[in-house]
Formats: sequence, C-alpha cells, structure tokens
Amino acid sequence: MKAKWVLFFVLTGLFCWMDISTGAERAYPTKPIDMIIGFAPGAGADLGTRLIAENSKKSLGQEVVIQNKPGGGGRSPYILVAKATPDGYTLGGGPDASLMVAPFTEKVSYKIEDFTFIAQYGVLNYGVVVRQDSPIKSFKELVAFARANPDTLTVGTLGEGSAGQIAFEILARTEGLKIKLVPFSGAAPALTALLGGHIMATSTGSSGYSQHVRAKSVRVLAGLGEERESDYPDLPTAKESGFPLLVFQNFYILFGPKNMEKSMVDKLEQAFLKALEAPDFIKIAKELEIYVKKPLAGNELTERMFQRYRKNEELFKKLGK
Repeated sequence: MKAKWVLFFVLTGLFCWMDISTGAERAYPTKPIDMIIGFAPGAGADLGTRLIAENSKKSLGQEVVIQNKPGGGGRSPYILVAKATPDGYTLGGGPDASLMVAPFTEKVSYKIEDFTFIAQYGVLNYGVVVRQDSPIKSFKELVAFARANPDTLTVGTLGEGSAGQIAFEILARTEGLKIKLVPFSGAAPALTALLGGHIMATSTGSSGYSQHVRAKSVRVLAGLGEERESDYPDLPTAKESGFPLLVFQNFYILFGPKNMEKSMVDKLEQAFLKALEAPDFIKIAKELEIYVKKPLAGNELTERMFQRYRKNEELFKKLGK
C-alpha cells in the first residue's frame, strides 16, 4: 500500500512538471522582445528589421521593440546579445560583417560560438565599379592594368575590414600586384570620389551603387557574390572571372545569445520566416537589393554561418592580420 502511494505522488509530480514545462513553452513570449540594431533609424538594416518586428507581432502575441544602438560599425548587437541572458527577450538583427570580419581585425568581446542563429532575411552582394567612361571594361582588364602599372590603380574601400579592402588585398597578394587602397567612411563618399575622378575604382554593396548604375554614371565590372545577382544577371562574378577567393557577401540575420531553448528558437524562426512573406517587407528588401527567395534558418543557417566564419579566418591568416 505504501509503495502505491509513493508511486502515486511520483507520477503526480511528474505530470505537474510536464504541464508546467509545456505551459511555459506555450506561453513564450510573455512580454515584449527587444531587438537591437547597430544602426540609426532609417538605415537599410533598420528598415528591414523594423518591418520584420512589426509583421511578427501577430504570430508571437507580443511586441518586438526595436532598440537602435548606432556606432562602432554595427557591432553593438553582437556585443550586447553575446552577454545577454538566453531567455529569448534580447535579440539582434542586421548585417553580419561585424561578426564575419571584426574578430579577425581587432579585439572584440564576442565570437561566433556566442550566438544562436535564428533566421536570415537578406543578402547584400558587393561589386567592383568604375566610372562609365573608364577605358577598363572588365575585371580581367582591371587586373591587367594593375599588373602593367604598379602603384597606379587607386581603389576606394569602406575602411579596414570592409569587403572591398579585403578583396583587393587578397587580389594584390595572390596576383603580385601593387594597388593603392584609399579608405572612405562609407559608400556615398567613395562613390562621390569615383565620380569626381579622384579614384579609379571602388567596391561597395549593390544597394550603394545601384542608383548610379541606373543613372549610367558607373559601370560594374564584377560581383563579389557566390553567384550572379538576380538584379544583374549579365554581370559575371569575380569567381567566374578566374579569382575564386574573391567571394564576399553580407548576410542579414536575426540572432540571439547562445544556449537559447529550442522551443523558443523554433517559435521565433516560424514567426520571423512568416514575416518575411509580407508584401511590405518584400518591397523594401527588393529596394535595398538584399532580397532572397529562400532565406536560411535553423541548422542550415548555423552551418552556413560557421562555414563563412572559418573561411574568413583562413583568409585573414593569409593576409597576416
């Protein structure tokens, strides 16, 4: 009889625990979620992430509150999320350059193992551009010019650790070229310098140079993506042109701290992926030229992030960073 009562209490306690546990899973989130962005309101990263936050509200049953923390080249989401409690209420969003480059060029307080990757919501491809009236018509011609004219080719970059700077450093080392890299504070001043004839080429994201392509003031010589961009189907990649190491992209991602519960991650993933299907998000993503038809999520995204991180780690070792 005593054994039966012991079994009764054990089973009762187990069922109560299961009920509380599943109830907690169903309840999340029970309060607003903070989404940290490393750029000012109105920036490209802000616009896309803000729409996802708004469009996921119905699925989550709670507000996703955008917290703009500009400065530091977009590092703030990674700094703050890496040390946040993994309770699902502090997330980050935006481009991943601060994760894919900064740990190899300077001392930062985070590494890729510090994060849970939830969903991708865009890809920003880079390109190499010259003025429309430049005699250089292809990326191969650009390399040939640099080889024949040491220390003559001037290329504007967006500063230390930017895709263009890395790409041209790798190009110079692998091809034995002497290229003058000129740093700028952003795509706009670099393109202004290009149009003014102060530099011969520059490398920026497609969202930066697209308006100048439409105005027929610049020509894109090559894309730096894995594949050709859908907006520029006739534009060959540097990889296609015979330079396989020159592949650089920014993923736009939504992420949280490491050790988040799977149930939380699954719920956020479902809500965010659904938000990406909203017409207003698709519209802004296409305008920013970051739109992807099949965004990565879950294990697939995590694997891809680690692959890219390890590849960059090897590249920076070769550069002696």
